[in-house]
Amino acid sequence: MTRLSRLLITLLAGLAVFLSLGAWALSSPVGATPDEEFHLASIWCGSGPKEGMCQPGSDARHWYVPKKAVDAPCYAFKPDKNASCQGRSYLDEGFKLEQTKHVNAGSTQYPSGFYYWMSHLASDNIAVSTIIMRLVNAALFTVLLVGTWLLLPRRLRFSLSAGVALTAVPLAMFLIPSVNPSSWSIISIAVMFPALLGYFAAKGWRMYALGGIALLTALLGLGARGDSAAYAIVGVCAALALSFRNERSFYLRALLPVVMVVLAAFAFLGAGQTSLAINGMGKSQSTMSTTDLIVGNLLAMPGLWSGIYGLGWQLGWLDTALHPVVWAFAIFCVLGVLFVALRWRGWRKLVAVVGVGAAALLVPLYILVSSRVLVGYEVQPRYVLPLIILFVAVVLAPSEDPRGRDRGVSLSSAQIWTIAVLLTAANAVALYDNMHRYTGSGTLTLRGAVAWWWRATPSPLVVWLIGSAAFALAMVVFALTATRRRAELGPLPEREGVRPAPTEPSNGTEPSNGTEPSNGSAPSAQPTESREAASASA
Repeated sequence: MTRLSRLLITLLAGLAVFLSLGAWALSSPVGATPDEEFHLASIWCGSGPKEGMCQPGSDARHWYVPKKAVDAPCYAFKPDKNASCQGRSYLDEGFKLEQTKHVNAGSTQYPSGFYYWMSHLASDNIAVSTIIMRLVNAALFTVLLVGTWLLLPRRLRFSLSAGVALTAVPLAMFLIPSVNPSSWSIISIAVMFPALLGYFAAKGWRMYALGGIALLTALLGLGARGDSAAYAIVGVCAALALSFRNERSFYLRALLPVVMVVLAAFAFLGAGQTSLAINGMGKSQSTMSTTDLIVGNLLAMPGLWSGIYGLGWQLGWLDTALHPVVWAFAIFCVLGVLFVALRWRGWRKLVAVVGVGAAALLVPLYILVSSRVLVGYEVQPRYVLPLIILFVAVVLAPSEDPRGRDRGVSLSSAQIWTIAVLLTAANAVALYDNMHRYTGSGTLTLRGAVAWWWRATPSPLVVWLIGSAAFALAMVVFALTATRRRAELGPLPEREGVRPAPTEPSNGTEPSNGTEPSNGSAPSAQPTESREAASASA
């Protein structure tokens, strides 16, 4: 396969990713993500007062914002109520302003970066602006994903693609193309960590390009949510652990991650969400002891993690039910890969995996105990989703090894194609469930009457077919590249890092000791090592 054909296939996969996210962007009405009325109002006020868009209210905390933004989630917490409650005129241009204090303007509850940049897409049509913002975030993720993939050394690409694929359905697919700041938080950690690994492994202009992507994606997270700053620190530390070499060049390259950690620390300490998380997010009057809260939350923590796949938690305002096949297929895939990865790969890998795993456990545990609640209250799966993405990517990533480069997790062709098929099915069902929640009956009929849908867009059925087919195409490319990677690396040795035992020479001479050939010639490189070196340098 030529370099041009590989590039075209990669760009085709990027288009498929964008179309699949675009279908999710159209699958729900304005206000569908949690607290979206707050985020919409904050976006329209993201760049300060604007005539007819956002104006100061009676005091510093009150602002006049579009009434449609405030009224958007009329269906929230009402699973039997579709989006037609917004009214037929909701999609029209124009709106009145209404005073509210449920807005980020004049406060530091959320960082201002996400709201500022999204505010440049705000207009006098709430619906059109929301769709544009969703598609822009889908395009942002796609461009960063494809660009990072093309720049990464081949041995690091599987960590990026598989880490995203195994944690995408359904929650990330729902949140990335949204106007919720969690979109940038997910994009940030999904791309930043693999880019940092590539920054340490690449040479020349690729090193600088990957370093720039890592810094950019970190800034995206810092501008979106306060907890993203903490996750960025965890991701940087994991990349440092996996890439560590006791060499001067490593310490010089480590200056960039150190700068990222400093920026993240300032962002974390300056965010209003930080004090809220430290002091507790609710006002629970629980009489449980601290010990009981710790034990109870530890036992229930898998219920929070599995919520990103739809098990025990629903989409939207936690009111969009999914068929069990969604979480069953998705969890089967990720647990299968994690089980395959359970093998010793050195202290670097152990430190990185244990560190990120501890963060995924202790961060939500601390917030839950501080809030005096158990899993199911206050802390939602979307808060820990970036850490789960990071954990899976760390498990799959290779690490620097003094005995030779670790190649990471290796899956068989059957395993890879099984993942592709199951995730394709899970995404198609989840996309349908999300659309059906808001459109009502007739979702999968070409001209059927639906309770709600956008103007000037294809029918729900066409959007569902395009989105499902595009995701399937992206998974086919993922499977093809993953199986090709396995073919290039060759079979794994029985014990990694141990050379095969020397064989008895046929001429009756003494066997070689494994370090010098018996005929005095230079030892030849192992075929697997040669393939790994060629793959890493590509």
